[in-house]
Amino acid sequence: MRSLTGVEKWSYAIGNMPYSIKDAAFIHFVVFYYTQVQGLSGTLAGLAMFIALCWDAVTDPVVGSWSDGVNTRWGRRHPLILGGGLPMSLLFIALFAPPDGLGQAGTFIWLTGVAMLLRTFLTVNFIPFQAMGAELSQDYDERTVIAKARVAMGWLAGMAMPAFAFAVIFTSGGDGDGRLVEANYETYGLVSALLAALTTVVCVWGTRTVIPRLPQGDPNAPRFGLGQTVTDFRMAARNRNFRFALGSSLAFGAATGVYSTLALYLGTYFWEFSSEQLAGLVLPTAVGTLAAFAVLNRLGRRFEKATILWLAALGLAFNTLWFIGARLLGLLPANGHAILYPLILLSTFLGTFMVVCVHAISASLFADILDEHEVDTGRRQEGVFFAANAFVLKATTGLGTLLAGIAIDLAGIAPGSEPGTIPEPALNSLGLLYVVLTTAMCVASFGFTRRIRMSRADHAQLQAQLQARLAAG
Repeated sequence: MRSLTGVEKWSYAIGNMPYSIKDAAFIHFVVFYYTQVQGLSGTLAGLAMFIALCWDAVTDPVVGSWSDGVNTRWGRRHPLILGGGLPMSLLFIALFAPPDGLGQAGTFIWLTGVAMLLRTFLTVNFIPFQAMGAELSQDYDERTVIAKARVAMGWLAGMAMPAFAFAVIFTSGGDGDGRLVEANYETYGLVSALLAALTTVVCVWGTRTVIPRLPQGDPNAPRFGLGQTVTDFRMAARNRNFRFALGSSLAFGAATGVYSTLALYLGTYFWEFSSEQLAGLVLPTAVGTLAAFAVLNRLGRRFEKATILWLAALGLAFNTLWFIGARLLGLLPANGHAILYPLILLSTFLGTFMVVCVHAISASLFADILDEHEVDTGRRQEGVFFAANAFVLKATTGLGTLLAGIAIDLAGIAPGSEPGTIPEPALNSLGLLYVVLTTAMCVASFGFTRRIRMSRADHAQLQAQLQARLAAG
């Protein structure tokens, strides 16, 4: 297969933006909005996210297995990317516009229902999108290049959305702190919907030229059934590397879920930064992303992919410990001191660098493990593999958000609280829970990743076997 053109590569990469727009909404704003503005308890908000994640556990493998067998004149991935992306975009509006007067139970039901619907259409969009990424190239290093481009576009959206929101939408004014004004979230939902729809269309249109070169569904395959999903996943789970990669991604996803969901709480209440200061965090986020992309190729030539993953997991744990831990131990000055903002800029840079490395290398490693699976079974199951990977990525806003929501209630952060009004014991509890949860999940990810066995030499042998089979058959 020939290398991708620049238009094909970047059009494909732009297709990662709808997922990141979803992440920006769910990680940074949904829990804060429903707890501080709508008055829903943190535990119920986290539970709603966790229920939606459990629903993903059902829909992800079904869509993954189904998409592997789709057979249309537009290929097996493109119709699903478009058919899932456009309805998902509209649901951002409903997410930030619940009807008035629902109460705790009604608000919980609304959030749960909208989150499940949005994530269902996201599944239809994102799993075929991810699977297509593994089909675009069989080259060990080009796969990392494609993954880097995809993660770059995702992080661009992930950086730009919160920065734009804090700088333009959630600014303070006559109505008080803009982060506590309900109408601002309706605006944010509309902007999210428009951008998600636009980037979905760009991805599908810009990659239409690769359709003839991609694997197609077998027109003679048996009609798809739910039993096929179970069979496909059981076959994939027999692969040892697949199991450990899945466990590592799940643990790291939970860590980044806690890390990101509580970031707005910590920035607003723990450190008492303004919306404008929080918007300024886009700079270290951008620099951290660029730094990761600048060194990933060099790191990939020097270290195995699994080694980079466990080093990044330990790095994120350390980044949590040194900054929040220093405040809890009384080693940092009081809020408002000039040194605090530069320190959070540094911490944001380091955290971004670690997370970007993990996201890019994980996608590339899963594609390599998929080759191993094909050698062992004679079948390529991109949809099944990346359905599992998509599920663990969604743990960022499922399991991680559940843990974060419980932490908010345990710390005693009351709805509608203005910065500077939270008692110090509550803030210390929030910081301690943040450190413990994030560090524990990172250490678990490290443990799983250390058991993965997939080197550059291993992959070269796999490719040689696949090429020999192709030549013989």
